[in-house]
Amino acid sequence: MSSAGRHRREPKAAKCGPAAQHKSLPRAGAEPGVRPGPAASARRSDADHTSTPATELYFLIARFLEDGPCQQAAQVLIREVEEKELLPKRIDWMGKEHPRTYENLVKYYRHLAPDHLLKICQRLGPLLEQEIPQSVPGVQTLLGAGRQSLLRTSKSCKHVAWKGSALAALHCGRPPEAPINYGSPPSIANTVFARNLNGKYRTEHLVPTPVYQHMKMHKRILGHLSSVYCVTFDRTGRRIFTGSDDCLVKIWATDDGRLLATLRGHAAEISDMAVNYENTMIAAGSCDKMIRVWCLRTCAPLAVLQGHSASITSLQFSPLCSGSKRYLSSTGADGTICFWLWDAGTLKINQRPVKYTERPRPGVQMICSSFSAGGMFLATGSTDHIIRVYYFGSGQPVKISELEFHTDKVDSIQFSNSSNRCKKVEEHWTKRQRI
Repeated sequence: MSSAGRHRREPKAAKCGPAAQHKSLPRAGAEPGVRPGPAASARRSDADHTSTPATELYFLIARFLEDGPCQQAAQVLIREVEEKELLPKRIDWMGKEHPRTYENLVKYYRHLAPDHLLKICQRLGPLLEQEIPQSVPGVQTLLGAGRQSLLRTSKSCKHVAWKGSALAALHCGRPPEAPINYGSPPSIANTVFARNLNGKYRTEHLVPTPVYQHMKMHKRILGHLSSVYCVTFDRTGRRIFTGSDDCLVKIWATDDGRLLATLRGHAAEISDMAVNYENTMIAAGSCDKMIRVWCLRTCAPLAVLQGHSASITSLQFSPLCSGSKRYLSSTGADGTICFWLWDAGTLKINQRPVKYTERPRPGVQMICSSFSAGGMFLATGSTDHIIRVYYFGSGQPVKISELEFHTDKVDSIQFSNSSNRCKKVEEHWTKRQRI
């Protein structure tokens, strides 16, 4: 054989020699005669195929649907992702991509359970909770927002510094709204000072929501011998009044719970109480058909009002100021409403009230009442399904309207505290305040 022939065959032998050696040598890290398992197949996946999170997600969704009750939806999804080649692709030794079928991927990733996607979702929450705690611990959801979102970051959950001076500004005539993720709220002192500057405030600013997280029981007192159904504060918030079925009205100090006074005189259960806006009197109604009024400065009785022939159901002091003239309204189970005129300077009450009998049929009772913010109107509810409105602008109370839109008794009623909505509330009362 010539040397030229040997030279022509040597490159062929050299080309085949390493390939044969490569096939005969065992793979690094594997024992001879041992077939690689699923874990080894998973380690080779990066070299055998190319994929993106989107293509892998399509595959995991199809696996999850196929194992669940949505078999038909799974088949439709599998057929569509195969047609559009949305599944992870295989790469050959020359670097070319080749589409793969769903069945081929299932066999290739046999180490993945059908609920692998569900386990991933269940695992994300606890891992993120360790880094960025959520606002409501223990509630795991994929649909949350803010600090409940699985996409939250330290930057998005960072508290926004909100200075108290921002409360003094008005936006379109309204106080500004606090950011959703603001940290500690402004102090009550800054809020009250800002209210003095602009004349307006938001309720959530004056008493922020985080305040309720720190509320706890201040005092527990056993002060009555029977059930207590009537509780109210005075206008300063420093005294608490309790009316009980033991026929007593007791006055307690708010700060330390001390008993300040006991008001006696009623012979039956206390049904309602009211404190006037000047914080000088308290009136209590009872099932003994009487209304007793005491002076809050001396705790001395001022008057005993007898105008009803049945139990007292509600008491209301009018906020309307017309010189020294004031009104106290009372409703009773006898179907009547009484307006008691009293003098703010002398604290004397006229024993002869302006009385309306609202009893179109036997058994009708007046149950509840509420004054408007300025005291110009009074609305009452009764068992005959009718809401009656009284007007105080003509010198004495006058009934101006009867609203018959309920099909059952009206047992609760309340005027809006916003003065610019009083007219609308009176015209469309049942639409806004139906209970």
